[in-house]
Order: sequence, then structure tokens, then C-alpha cells
Amino acid sequence: MSITLRQPIIFLDVETGGRDSARHPLLTIGAVTLGEDGLISRPIHLRVKHTDYCVEPGALAVTGINIVEHDRAAQRPEEIADALREYAAGVGRVMLGGHNFGFDLRFLRPLLPDIRKVFRSGHVDTKLTAQFLIHAGLLPHGVGTPLAQLTEHFGIEYTAHDALEDATATARVYVELLRLARAGIQATGD
Repeated sequence: MSITLRQPIIFLDVETGGRDSARHPLLTIGAVTLGEDGLISRPIHLRVKHTDYCVEPGALAVTGINIVEHDRAAQRPEEIADALREYAAGVGRVMLGGHNFGFDLRFLRPLLPDIRKVFRSGHVDTKLTAQFLIHAGLLPHGVGTPLAQLTEHFGIEYTAHDALEDATATARVYVELLRLARAGIQATGD
């Protein structure tokens, strides 16, 4: 079953120096565009430079980010915000998507205070979508909603905790979740 969207969605993921957006820095942003044809394109991976890096060692162990190397390749926050605006302009004012996306948005909003002007209001969250499909009986209860479990269920190759890899995997999972939802609708005859 092919997937057609009414408009593209930009799937985005972030890697951070910890869980507290007030203390820990946003380190990397990965984004891809899921087109109306269901194909993923336009990958972008951005590194954010900071004057000071208040990071949790555990967070860096999970992401594998080396702060010294990161800082050498990173760009100032203003440049990253402009790059995101330019990326979005290449698609138009569309909705964002992510997995457990409230976390990502807490780190994005300070970087991009005009986020509602750059992207449409609302967002797609594959974690919430998977939870809904589990409750609807369209996704097996034992799958769970972590991204790694969803990618495994759908046979999607995935290495966790790289912003671009996570954004790409999330877009691919969303396509699979849409397929399940559409199959469920067709099965009921609606």
C-alpha cells in the first residue's frame, strides 16, 4: 500500500547535553522531509556551538558526542536558527514531526523563538500515534512505544542517538504507522 500525504512533514530530532532544557545545551539537530509521496529527502545535521557546555556525562555516553570535536564543527546558535528557517522555507510552512516530541520542542523553542512562524502549529508525534494504534488494536501491545522497539517491529535498520538517524527512523516509523491506520480503516469498510 503506497502512502500519500496531504503535505510534507519535516521530522526533527535533537541530541542534548542532558534532560533539563534550562541547564543543558542543545547539541545537535537532525531533520528530514517526508514528502507527499511518502519518500524521505533533504537530510540535514546541524551542530550547535555554545560558550559553556553544562553536560551530563551520562548524556554524552548515550549520544557518543565528544564535546571537543563537537565544538570544532559546531556553528553559533544564530546560524543554526537561520539554517532551520532556510530548511523550512525550502518546503513551505509545514508541520513538524518527531518521537516523544515534547522533549525536542523544549530545546528548540529557545533556539527558534519564532517557531510558530516557521512551522505550522501542532506536530506529529510517533510515540503518541503508536500508543493510539496499540489501544485501537492495530499495533500489538507487546511492541511498546520506544523508537528502538518500533523500528525493530517494522524491520527498520536503526542506530539510536544520532539526531539525523533518529529523525530518519522516526519518519520511516510514521509511514509504517500510517499504513497500519489506513489498513485498519479499510478493514472496517469506512
